[in-house]
Amino acid sequence: MKIEKPPKFDLNIDFLQRIWTGEFDDQINKSDERYYYWDDLKYKKDLPFNNPEENWTLIKTYRTSKYESLVFGKYRFNYFISPFISKNLHDFDLKLMGGLQQSPLLPSDRIDYFRSSLLEEAVASSQVEGAAITTEVAKEMLKSGRSPRNESEQMIFNNLRAIQYISEFQDSNIDFKSIIELHRIMTANTEAEQYSGDFRKGDVYVTDHVDGEVAHIPPNWEEVELLMGALCDFANNENKFIHPIIKASIIHFMIGFIHPFKDGNGRTARALFYWYLLKKGYTLIKNISISKVILESRTQYDKAFLKTENDDNDLNYFISYSIKNIRVAFEKLKSYRDKKLEERKKANYISYQLIEKGLNKRQADLLGYLYLKEKNNVTLKSYSEKHKIVRQTASKDLNELIKFGLLKEDRSTKPYHYRIENKGIIDNYIIKNIA
Repeated sequence: MKIEKPPKFDLNIDFLQRIWTGEFDDQINKSDERYYYWDDLKYKKDLPFNNPEENWTLIKTYRTSKYESLVFGKYRFNYFISPFISKNLHDFDLKLMGGLQQSPLLPSDRIDYFRSSLLEEAVASSQVEGAAITTEVAKEMLKSGRSPRNESEQMIFNNLRAIQYISEFQDSNIDFKSIIELHRIMTANTEAEQYSGDFRKGDVYVTDHVDGEVAHIPPNWEEVELLMGALCDFANNENKFIHPIIKASIIHFMIGFIHPFKDGNGRTARALFYWYLLKKGYTLIKNISISKVILESRTQYDKAFLKTENDDNDLNYFISYSIKNIRVAFEKLKSYRDKKLEERKKANYISYQLIEKGLNKRQADLLGYLYLKEKNNVTLKSYSEKHKIVRQTASKDLNELIKFGLLKEDRSTKPYHYRIENKGIIDNYIIKNIA
């Protein structure tokens, strides 16, 4: 994937003075929101000047006046918190994190979603790196407890172990030992395992996943330990506050830039992104899949790296992409929460109506639960344990529902499963009894 390198520019003092007076506020605000790269900007018509190079000089003069610098070894990187980024971070903390904590998922729904998200992250992170496997196959592997049968399945298994590993040291500082161990877990029993155990000793070339052309030449291997030491210091240093999402995004980018291993860097980078946000108290990050969103926007992900490197190491390209991804992932969680709340209201309403028709509360709650999803089922044991009743009472409840035609006993399994045939049977029972 090739993108055009921006033209050279010189800081324009006249533009800077006019920026300070607010003359270009509308254009600059739009640029902050979209964070235009050169090839976005050069064809735009709603800009102050007819000459694209002048417009680029204007935007770069503004950005340069705002930059804060980070130095890793001999490399200088720049970023700044634009009003647009600041608003997104505020909305994220207040509306997404705060809103989900004020109206949280019920424990049972949270466990189901966490398991689904955990698997989704493990699968998607592997797919980003080229694994050919579906979520259904991965679920079958994990549910059956069988060993991975190929490289793709092994990558899923490794990613799940890595997620567990970062949860165990989320309160600790990061160092070479923990990063190398994380990479070892990620690459176990795969082709990349040959590169585990230490940072790379030799140079590598990062090729584009679409056309196979060289997209990035990482620093010389002799610089890796120095750069990784600087990255660990950056991650562990709390003297200067940087918003956790910004800092986690920079850690993610820097692993990709340094490329400390000959293979397995992407998986390691995303795991460390999770680690830092967990360390900073973003516990809900466990319930989303960043890699799933990356997989769905892979070209933009790759371009965010390229734009940063091509434009004087301007990290805002990658930070902006990262913030958008987190927002998409958390909006999915929020939608799931809202859907579950609506389902719960519906189940409670069904349960209330069934109690009105003479069923006891246990029976009504069961049918309300089964009504939510027709594939739901219970066993005699699970029903009795849930309601803390003896098996004889549980059996009486279930047999009454079978007699009323509201429940079906499936004897093809051991133990027997109880489910509803379809929602219409319950709907008709309620309507019939109303009449």
